[in-house]
Amino acid sequence: MLKHFMLAMALAFLAQHANAQDGKSAEGPRAARPSDAKLADTSKNIVPLKVTVVFYEYDGEKKLSTLPYVLFLKADEGSRYVGKVRIGVKVPIWTGGKESAIQYQDVGSNLDCSAQVAEDGKYMLDLSLERASIYPNSSEYPTGSKPDEQPHQPLFRQFRANLALLLRDGQTTPSTIATDPLNGHIVKVEVTLNVVK
Repeated sequence: MLKHFMLAMALAFLAQHANAQDGKSAEGPRAARPSDAKLADTSKNIVPLKVTVVFYEYDGEKKLSTLPYVLFLKADEGSRYVGKVRIGVKVPIWTGGKESAIQYQDVGSNLDCSAQVAEDGKYMLDLSLERASIYPNSSEYPTGSKPDEQPHQPLFRQFRANLALLLRDGQTTPSTIATDPLNGHIVKVEVTLNVVK
């Protein structure tokens, strides 16, 4: 009787152990989770991009300057990754008055760009541009002034633009054009998109 009982217990234990092993083998080494599939799908759709932004300044037909900037970013269906460039200097400005002090004005370029995959092999760029510069000769001392006298305060030019562009690989936008109201110089901006391969 005891033998039959022990045999029955051993068979029950083996059957339970076999069922557990079957369940593990059915799952595989690691059960796939929905989040894994989502990550895999997202990584397949990420496209690395190179965005080149060039500022041109013209005095009539004469080109005065060319300033290129390059941003590397990624485009996918859900990402809001923003590529950024910041470059410039701080210019001291004398405030004058009884309690004379110096303040600093940022001069340079700020560019922000994000991209999303669009239809027909195109990419939607959301581009924010900002440039601050000093007018030539605006910060020079007047003729005959003494070193301790207040100099002319510099004049600063501001250029800001927010652009929504739909571009293909290798495409360059027509120029965005702005005219400086003080000296009539023309500022052009060209944007080129390339898929990094």
